[in-house]
Amino acid sequence: MSEHARKRARAVLRGRDDGNIILLPDRSFVGWYRHITLVLLALAYLVGICATERCSIAPPTPSGPPSTSAVLALTVPEVRHLLARLIWPAPSSARLVLAWSWWRRSHQYRASYYHTKRRLKAA
Repeated sequence: MSEHARKRARAVLRGRDDGNIILLPDRSFVGWYRHITLVLLALAYLVGICATERCSIAPPTPSGPPSTSAVLALTVPEVRHLLARLIWPAPSSARLVLAWSWWRRSHQYRASYYHTKRRLKAA
């Protein structure tokens, strides 16, 4: 192992111990700043999509079991998954991807309803 590699390994270990960000010699602050800016911009875009979709969904009624058409609001990971599948589609159609998302969110909504119901009954 070269001296440079040993110094780099020690710097990374020190960074993990005290929680500081280590800017290694092969990474510049400008590159890190551009990367973080793009990541935050992408996150803001996904959150905007989620917020827009939440405004268009009617709130669920608290009484009675959930209907088959009730779904949870879109989450950031769900939007990221949908956009990835629609922009870089696998061998499937957009209708199939959207149907899968609808089924998944519907299933999550029913699971959440019955989980909450069971926890309230136990309390």
